Amino acid sequence: MNEADSENIAAAFRRRGYALTDEIKKADAVVVNTCTVRQKAEDKAISQIGRLRIWKEKTPEGKLFVVGCAAQKLGGKYLKNRFPFVDEVVGAKAIEQFEDSLVAQLGPSPETETSHQNIYRSPQTAYVTIMRGCSHKCSYCIVPAVRGPAVFLSPDAILKDAAEKLEAGAKEIVLLGQTVNAYRHGRTTFSELLKKVLALPGLGRLRFMSPHPLYFDKAFEELLAAEPKLARHIHLPAQSGSDKILKAMRRGYTSGEYLDLINRLREAAPGLSVSTDFIVGYPGETEKDFKDTLRLVEEGRFSLAYCFKYSPRTDKPEMAATISETVMEARLEKLLAAVKENSRLVLNERIGKIEEVLFETETYGRASGNFAVRVKAGGTPGRMAAVLVSGAEKNTLNGKLQ
Repeated sequence: MNEADSENIAAAFRRRGYALTDEIKKADAVVVNTCTVRQKAEDKAISQIGRLRIWKEKTPEGKLFVVGCAAQKLGGKYLKNRFPFVDEVVGAKAIEQFEDSLVAQLGPSPETETSHQNIYRSPQTAYVTIMRGCSHKCSYCIVPAVRGPAVFLSPDAILKDAAEKLEAGAKEIVLLGQTVNAYRHGRTTFSELLKKVLALPGLGRLRFMSPHPLYFDKAFEELLAAEPKLARHIHLPAQSGSDKILKAMRRGYTSGEYLDLINRLREAAPGLSVSTDFIVGYPGETEKDFKDTLRLVEEGRFSLAYCFKYSPRTDKPEMAATISETVMEARLEKLLAAVKENSRLVLNERIGKIEEVLFETETYGRASGNFAVRVKAGGTPGRMAAVLVSGAEKNTLNGKLQ
């Protein structure tokens, strides 16, 4: 979602004739889009702002904007006091006003670069935000505080955004939201929105992230079974395999309910790959709780898992970590090893099967199941093609065009 916000900010500059540059010496403006989901992300943002002092001293007429979630949490007063060379601060809750409030300060540019660009994932993939904020109160999460409660964009605005990106050359759309499958606008449910996007001309594949386990229903399962353009991959954060920890996190489900859900989704779409998130060392996590997480890794058959050490996002004493950094690091290493082995087994299961691949280069693309796929030659960027998988190496499938 931060990447999508960054692309929208870049688009605001392009509408005024500006272009992206990798050479900071050429920049008329620098935007630092910050994250605060973990302390490390916030610390990296602060360090980056500090390093930009040299650029600002050499380019005093240049504009330095600090935006996003850490900007919202820390506040403009704090950031400007600590870094007087920062021109403006825009928190995540006001990110949509960035163009009117800040870019207009720069005036028109003599450049003429106005085309759509997908900065991050690939030229073929475009992000489309369908909601902002989150109304859940997961105990470890700062997102509702810095992004606000859930607000759903209108279907018309979403379809317009997606259609424009398809017309500009994207083949794959990724719908974004903190609890993306909770979407509801008037009578339009998440599944109904998916149907509308799936009907857009030029769409080759549709993805979404990140859903919440509480919001999948029968209508979605039926759509997943019936619509091949809907990607055969779902990223579904679990966070823990311990029911005690899940309750403390206020996630709203048990590990058994989570497993039942992914089994139903796999029944609807055989071969569906599922990736997830885990937090290690949440307050009160015992060795037994951690072993429950390892069990969930094995039973969930995840293609990938993002694993993080617990990072307190509040000063409340009850939310402080209750195990040492050494124990937390050891558990993280065990979890990563289990995920790696699980991923190896999942990838090896794809050998001998046909994957539908959207190519980004002549030799590289991504399967519907979100696996990276390589061939020796013959792929056409922006086109789908069937690939027979002949081998697996690390996180990549190798194969031959059919």
